[in-house]
Amino acid sequence: MIRYNTYSNKTMEIVDVRTNRAGDDRQKKQLMTDGGDSTDDMSLFTSSETDEWATPPDFLRPLAEAVGGFDLDAAAGAEESPIAECVYTEDDDGLAQSWFGTVWVNPPYSDMKKWTEKVISELHRDEVDTILYLCKGDTSTNWWHAAVTEASAVGMIDSRLSFGGESNSAPFASHVFVFGDVNNTVLDTLNRRGTVFTTDHIHENTAQTKLVDDK
Repeated sequence: MIRYNTYSNKTMEIVDVRTNRAGDDRQKKQLMTDGGDSTDDMSLFTSSETDEWATPPDFLRPLAEAVGGFDLDAAAGAEESPIAECVYTEDDDGLAQSWFGTVWVNPPYSDMKKWTEKVISELHRDEVDTILYLCKGDTSTNWWHAAVTEASAVGMIDSRLSFGGESNSAPFASHVFVFGDVNNTVLDTLNRRGTVFTTDHIHENTAQTKLVDDK
């Protein structure tokens, strides 16, 4: 039996899904050690020669099942097998194309600002239902805060992912933003790999505070 525990504060609502506490703790411990040793070489993930890194299949597969399959992979090209029925490669330029349906995005990390702006822009088109956006968990950036303001939920992954079949894991944490329609199956799936926050309770300054700040 699945039990939903929620905790609300002034910023976000934490959605915590657990089926068996002892078993879940063992699973999380295993996930924390998966992916091999971490590499500190961030340039591997942002250089012009190696800016496309395949999403780990074992991470992606449960998410694809949770959404009933992706209609579009907007930043494809590195994977051995297509993630979605339709793919935009580097030659297609997903930034210049219109998106549709349920979309998966694992963008080039060298240009997160443009990709985040594109995600937010496409989110407001009627043709787009849901976007799952895999990115660095970099809360010190403007693009991350722009994303969390528009997202329905964010999954903070509790282990370093290994991209592109590499033996070493990435030198950064990973987050998955969910934009648009989100179902409990997606939240459950992300929660099994970390902690999920829904973003419908982001705190905004009170009217009195705003008046003080405006002076």
